[in-house]
Amino acid sequence: MHLSHPRPLNLVLVGPPGSGKGTQAQLLEERFSLYHLATGDLIRAIRAHAGADDTLANEVKARYDAGIPQPDAVVVEIVDREIKRLHRKTGFIFDPFPLSVPQAIELERMVKQYNMREPLAISIDVREEEAVRRLTLRRFCPTDQHVYHPHDAAYTKNKCAVCGGPLQQRSDDTTELAKKRYLTYVDRIIKIKEFYREHGRLLEVSGEQSIQDVYQEVLQALVPYL
Repeated sequence: MHLSHPRPLNLVLVGPPGSGKGTQAQLLEERFSLYHLATGDLIRAIRAHAGADDTLANEVKARYDAGIPQPDAVVVEIVDREIKRLHRKTGFIFDPFPLSVPQAIELERMVKQYNMREPLAISIDVREEEAVRRLTLRRFCPTDQHVYHPHDAAYTKNKCAVCGGPLQQRSDDTTELAKKRYLTYVDRIIKIKEFYREHGRLLEVSGEQSIQDVYQEVLQALVPYL
């Protein structure tokens, strides 16, 4: 799609676990030729370098292995490194970042520093019951970490589309833990949404539709900014 604005879009995807952010990120990445900056993937990649002469990697690994969330300063540094590396080539889809108002403030600083477009936040809204249902149904491949949902052909076959291995349920995708994660993220999301609402850059769509309908609603919401 041709964009009339001289600089590429930057999008922040906001939504609880089970809202379908990852799926929408893939669709938007392809449609607008953006880079999906997934902080979880970056953290795992940095963790893999632990043991080398990299203080940050060793600190990230220690927290990751202990199940301790990475502090804002570390997440911001990781994101900053990636933006600095790629900002001249592409716009970004940030997911799941920012996860706090301090992180959102730092992202505002970064887009100014690198002369990027101010990010638009797309909130994909899903009720607790639906989010928990989706989380408890999804499966993943323990070999390559790909996640599958009931609408995926690989899910029906119970075989990973990449390696052919059997699919499993994540240990934290039980009903009790899924509810806990939803409530934890909702508390964060309320503050993030308010931040972008105050900046006039919050777009809200219903996540309780088919994947294609959510995608079309997102595209329609983006029209004024293209």
